[in-house]
Amino acid sequence: MNERYIEKSFLVLLACSLLLHLGVFLLLLSLPVEKKSELSEPLMVDLQDLPELKAKKPAPGPPVRHQAEERRRVPRETAPRGMAERDRVIAPAQPTVPAYRPPTREQLMPQRPTERGEAPAEPSPKEELFRPKARRGGEQQPKLVPSATAMARLEEEYRRQYAPDVAEGATRFLNTDDILFGSFLRRFETAVYGVWRYPSEAAKLGIEGVTPVRITFNRNGEIIQKEILQSSGSRILDEEVLRTLGQIGPVGRFPRGYDKDSFNLIAFFRYGIVRGGTRSLH
Repeated sequence: MNERYIEKSFLVLLACSLLLHLGVFLLLLSLPVEKKSELSEPLMVDLQDLPELKAKKPAPGPPVRHQAEERRRVPRETAPRGMAERDRVIAPAQPTVPAYRPPTREQLMPQRPTERGEAPAEPSPKEELFRPKARRGGEQQPKLVPSATAMARLEEEYRRQYAPDVAEGATRFLNTDDILFGSFLRRFETAVYGVWRYPSEAAKLGIEGVTPVRITFNRNGEIIQKEILQSSGSRILDEEVLRTLGQIGPVGRFPRGYDKDSFNLIAFFRYGIVRGGTRSLH
């Protein structure tokens, strides 16, 4: 009896518990559910400065005409002449212009050459090169700046004089653009300028000149003979040329296309007084 009562009581309590839980569940379902806001992705915004508004320029109006721009003739004011001595102004003396005189007949006539009617002989380039120049006051001094044209003409005369030797083929003028000997002659030219000097004594005296020289090389590029063909007119300049050639060492072997044992070169050592003294090899 007691067990059945307990069993019934348990079933009643279980049913009440189920109803209670069911009621709570239904109550929870009836309550409003809060919707969670979905997070959206961030938007990238590009900020730009607003363009500056340009103020409109006012339209140009008609030019304003000033009263000062008008041409007006103002009457000239003159002060009355004073009677006192200090008020009197002495007019400046006007410079006298010499009257024009036509040239006389003697001035218009050309100068006569000489009494015999012969024109004076034109000096040769070599004489013109070493002709002394008179100082102011009667003193004599050497010609410091002779004509460069005279030296060029003298060199051309030498080239015409020795052109037959070059035409034979065993002798050449100094030409660094030569197809066969160009490289050899450039080495020789570089060696010459390395030791060649303008004698200070000659530079002070204003001595200039051109010294043509025949130079003989062996197959090793050594100078075996040097001969001054014409003197420059100055012993100092000629000796400097020989000293320079004596100090030059071998300049290299001959080109492969040249099969002779020696090579002759005619070079022109030119001295000129420009900015203290210049040298040029041709």
